[in-house]
Amino acid sequence: MRSAIRQDGTKALEDAHIRRSVLVAAKAEDMARGADGLDATLCRRMAALPRMQTRLFEWIAQAVGDPASCSDSLRRFLLLPSDARKEAALRAGLTYHLNAFGTAFAREIVEALSGVFGNEAVRFAFAHAALSPATAAPLDPSQDESRRLVLADGGRILALWFKSEHLADAWQPDWGDLDAGSVTLIRPAACAIGAAAAAATIAERDGADGRA
Repeated sequence: MRSAIRQDGTKALEDAHIRRSVLVAAKAEDMARGADGLDATLCRRMAALPRMQTRLFEWIAQAVGDPASCSDSLRRFLLLPSDARKEAALRAGLTYHLNAFGTAFAREIVEALSGVFGNEAVRFAFAHAALSPATAAPLDPSQDESRRLVLADGGRILALWFKSEHLADAWQPDWGDLDAGSVTLIRPAACAIGAAAAAATIAERDGADGRA
């Protein structure tokens, strides 16, 4: 009985955390599209005021659903801090475009990728290289455009995974400037990469919390 009460209490706290985290991270324009009768400016103002956040959340949730009702994997991802979510996006983008950096991964290319994207992202990308779609457009890790493309597409990949997990567009986090992204993404590959990046990031955070 006590265990059930404790579990219910833990879930209630997690639900509250997810709802607030999603509300704070979402773009005002996306929330406005989900909340009939509100504009982006009003959504932005209400989201910035703690006393108005509950009213704004309820308004949008009535129209598009409660983000805390999503799948367990997405719930756990939404509970991650923003830096972990950004790292997952970086890994997803790099994995998607890995083949564009060269088919024969020479040592100098690996070192260049590590210098730009970090060892952890490169390690993840190589471990999931089989998910990277073929491409005819090569990328140069030394070019700023390549980094912007990887970052933008990483956000778009996780956004596609969120959609595959049935999270409403109104609750999508603001992944930053996505204009530098690809014209199109191969959706099955993107969703598979997004799911893998999310799962790996969750596992690493769970492991770190267990060692703390």
